[in-house]
Amino acid sequence: KEDGRCHLIKLLKWEDFDEEKDLKPGIILDYLYNTIIFAAEKGFPWPSVAVAVCFSEELLYETEGQTMQEALRKLRDKCEEYQLKLNPNYLQHLVNHLMGTFFKHYRLYQFVLCEDREIDQTIYDLVVQIPHEAPSLKGGVSAELWKYQKQITELSEAEDQLRASMAALRETMQLKSEQKLEKFYEDLKFQDKEVIERANLEKIIKDAHEIQMSVASELLQKVIETAFQILDLKIQKTTISLPATKSPATKETKTGRMGKKK
Repeated sequence: KEDGRCHLIKLLKWEDFDEEKDLKPGIILDYLYNTIIFAAEKGFPWPSVAVAVCFSEELLYETEGQTMQEALRKLRDKCEEYQLKLNPNYLQHLVNHLMGTFFKHYRLYQFVLCEDREIDQTIYDLVVQIPHEAPSLKGGVSAELWKYQKQITELSEAEDQLRASMAALRETMQLKSEQKLEKFYEDLKFQDKEVIERANLEKIIKDAHEIQMSVASELLQKVIETAFQILDLKIQKTTISLPATKSPATKETKTGRMGKKK
């Protein structure tokens, strides 16, 4: 039916519409589509099917806003107008169809056609994530073993993260040391041929050494802290006990014993 409705929209040269926001075009489309299906199932020739659709469409629009009595009079006038365009037998079938559909729900059609619908909708764009394909049962493990593997994996990932952070910190501290020394040397502002006294030279060396030592001390403290954290993770790994697994031989032995008892 949906394909037929889409094809009918193209034949009628209608623009696309959203049935959730506007019921009117969808109901009119169903009204015309049902007329086509009815006429075709009753054996109307295709030219007569087209005439039946025109009859139904004109009746729909010409009775808009009218009472039931006025609509029935309009139906009678339409029958007189189409008595030479449509076989009397086909016309009678069409009238019976309209009486059982259009006029049976006449008030509903009038409400949809004549009343503007107040739309109160909130639309959200939701991303639907398709579930991952379930793994094979052959590769399954017990719940206890799965928890054990999960804990070990989490501890290993935390250990790798600490090592990566330590490597990044070493690079950062190296750059920090170079920047401090560069600024220190720029602040000295020696002339090219200036003679540096021994006392001044010793002070310069001492200050430069202190800069390097301060950075190295800070880095060493971080290295020690990280080493203890990594050691703690390793200890946690050793404290997690591997769940006991029952071997097939054990199961067979138990089964055999039960058989002997029987």
